[in-house]
Amino acid sequence: MKVQFLGTGAAEGIPSMGCACQRCRTARDEGGANARRRASVLIEAAGHRILLDTPPEISTLLNRAEIFDLSAVFLSHEHFDHIGGLTEFEYWNQVLPIFAGYDVLASLRLTPRLEERALLAGCFPHVRVYFGDLTVMPFKVVHHVPCYGLAFEAGGVRIVHFSDSGFELAGLHRYLAQEADLVIFHTPTLDTHPHHLSVLDVISLVQDWSVQRAVITHINHDNLLHAELVEQVAPYGITVAYDGLAMEV
Repeated sequence: MKVQFLGTGAAEGIPSMGCACQRCRTARDEGGANARRRASVLIEAAGHRILLDTPPEISTLLNRAEIFDLSAVFLSHEHFDHIGGLTEFEYWNQVLPIFAGYDVLASLRLTPRLEERALLAGCFPHVRVYFGDLTVMPFKVVHHVPCYGLAFEAGGVRIVHFSDSGFELAGLHRYLAQEADLVIFHTPTLDTHPHHLSVLDVISLVQDWSVQRAVITHINHDNLLHAELVEQVAPYGITVAYDGLAMEV
């Protein structure tokens, strides 16, 4: 499987509009890995491309990565930084399947043009969706709105994406992570966050759950600069994603 991190910023992106904090100033001045568009991930396996979430910059992200075909889009939850670019697909070159939990679908607002171009489908937790030899299984996570993680499996490889999960996790989540070849966590902040896992939470989970390989993304301007964050998590075998990072699993 191939994983591309199209964007790796949290809700505000980095630099955040109107913000003059050190991290945002560095992102403006230096760019590079410190500049983060809002988070979206592309999974490629078994001849299929699955896009996870459609942030407001999704058109720019797909153009930059030269992605011109998709098998489907999965939406994790209703927050703007995850679905704000959905209407960009009014002008997509194909009819596009869009999957979301039934309790997420109710929050979507599609334009008439997109309604003609989209095949909306509701998902149930723990029910697999099949794309040939690639399966996608949604599972619920605790967030302050209905939210889903996704487990991707193909060719004996499993990638688990926890999306905007809070720190309240169950035995199911442990099983998915322990059996996975790669686990992706959203960590806006270094330390405690009321609705998300933090970087320190993930360090603890990786150790407690014996996670084989972990990546953190969805990083905001209250977190460390990229190089500082790499230094913080590298001893635990954790990768810090940056916009454009591609990985083979």
